[in-house]
Amino acid sequence: MVDEPLLYKPHPALFPVMLLGGLTGTVLLTAAIRLASSRGVAVVDLPQLLGGVFAEDAQTAFTAGHTLFLIAGVLVLPLMLAALWPFAPGDRFTYGGALIRGAIFGLVLFALAGVLLPLLGGLSRLPGVDALDPGLFGVGMGIAGVLQLLLATQVYAVTMALVAQMPRGLQPMDMVGWGWWSHSSGESP
Repeated sequence: MVDEPLLYKPHPALFPVMLLGGLTGTVLLTAAIRLASSRGVAVVDLPQLLGGVFAEDAQTAFTAGHTLFLIAGVLVLPLMLAALWPFAPGDRFTYGGALIRGAIFGLVLFALAGVLLPLLGGLSRLPGVDALDPGLFGVGMGIAGVLQLLLATQVYAVTMALVAQMPRGLQPMDMVGWGWWSHSSGESP
């Protein structure tokens, strides 16, 4: 039997890839918020609430809010997830593990955002924001507000975790348990 050479498959460090995941999740979430609000759906508009803390003018609040939302989504939250990644439950090398880790981080974000919503609504200087103040966990908007906040945090966190997991040598088919399809032996690993 001939020894097969070891193949070195370098993987990028977790944090830069997590930044890419944060950017992907932030763009996806921002697009969903803008699309829903353009269709007349009442949404928990986190960028508007963030911007309203710093400005009374709607355009300035929009710019400031989206800037802060982008910084938090691309830099701050990925840094937190990268720091917590080794300690989170779930397999480190599978998409299933990334889904579990992303869902848990999404629940943490849901709790954090839910508690911060009334604070942001109360500090907002935008005129007429009282009508849009979602309250604790979005309860001020009814069950739809709570579900929107939960869905938004889950979509962001799971997207970030899945993108961060991609360069680890996994194939997308591994996610559904079909990792054997690309192996030369034809058997399940």
